[in-house]
Amino acid sequence: MSHTRTATTIFNVDFLRGIAALAVLVWHYQHFFYPSAGDSLAVADRPLQPFYPSLRWLYDYGANGVQFFWVLSGFVFFHAYRSRENISFKKFFINRFSRLYPLHFITLLLIALLQIFSQYAVGHQQIYPFNDFYHFILNIFLASHWGFQKGYSFNAPIWSVSIEIITYILFFAYLKTSGIRLCSALVWLAVIYVAFQGPDTSSFAQCTILFALGGLVHELHFWINSRAPKWISPLGAITLTTSLLVYLYVKGVWNPTAVVFALFPSLIWLAASVETIGLSSGRISEVIGNTTYASYLIHVPIQVAFMTVADLFLINRIDIAKTPIFFFFYIAIVLLLSHFIFENVELPLKGIIKIWLNQKLFKWAA
Repeated sequence: MSHTRTATTIFNVDFLRGIAALAVLVWHYQHFFYPSAGDSLAVADRPLQPFYPSLRWLYDYGANGVQFFWVLSGFVFFHAYRSRENISFKKFFINRFSRLYPLHFITLLLIALLQIFSQYAVGHQQIYPFNDFYHFILNIFLASHWGFQKGYSFNAPIWSVSIEIITYILFFAYLKTSGIRLCSALVWLAVIYVAFQGPDTSSFAQCTILFALGGLVHELHFWINSRAPKWISPLGAITLTTSLLVYLYVKGVWNPTAVVFALFPSLIWLAASVETIGLSSGRISEVIGNTTYASYLIHVPIQVAFMTVADLFLINRIDIAKTPIFFFFYIAIVLLLSHFIFENVELPLKGIIKIWLNQKLFKWAA
């Protein structure tokens, strides 16, 4: 990131997006052990999963990858829109909708068909239990986690995006009223924290606070980088991150508050700051970052398809899921398919929908 207000790609941050996506994939590996929808894997059974001693933190706490995404989103949005404060709501909406909705809609239809087939073929559905018409409508409008739901449904990982959409609206209001600056970012975070009475009241509160925290990290990094020698920001980030890692190691237990609200922002600051001194993961990380949304939405349909076929042919899928070779095969399939989907589905549809919405919303926005 340069000292000018340009939304250049920060490759190291894209690399972190890939790590967060991988954490979610490993966390959701437990789905293969669910006998049927809603019948989750017990904590005591998690050591059955491949490489559990080495990947224990991901198997047990990989769900926090979602919180990591929220902090990353705040950082990325502040970076992308810092020089675009004059953007209209129409353009902001089109950018977000064309990026998020097409693949969501496709995977929603896919998972609905797979669950119908599973119910018909093997007598039960897979992984998530609330796959009825009511929850389908909630998912259609990306409202699957707005408080109207009875539980997780259909392609349930979309729940985090469902929450984040409301945060986007709050971000746009912040962008247009105060503009992106260090002081305004700090005030916005404080106002949100007080308004929601802390991050423990709801997932939406936590999402919005973490998003604002990610934005504050961006502005802190930008402020330091534009006023001090370029090695100051990396030095501060390395010192903070190392201190937090030592603290967590000494404690010896997973502290979600320290990890989510301190270590995650620190890691993002570290990734961005070291890139300013030439330590970059390069364009391969951009490729990795581009596939994260597809991997997030496609892995559950892949799981449901495999589980249904295995149950249909009376194959012991739990024994298969225990094997290292299947673990690698599953991760590889998700990543390769995600890259294909980004290049051949997401990008083309994004362009088509942008053109269509610009034409249809022109009179409304005039």
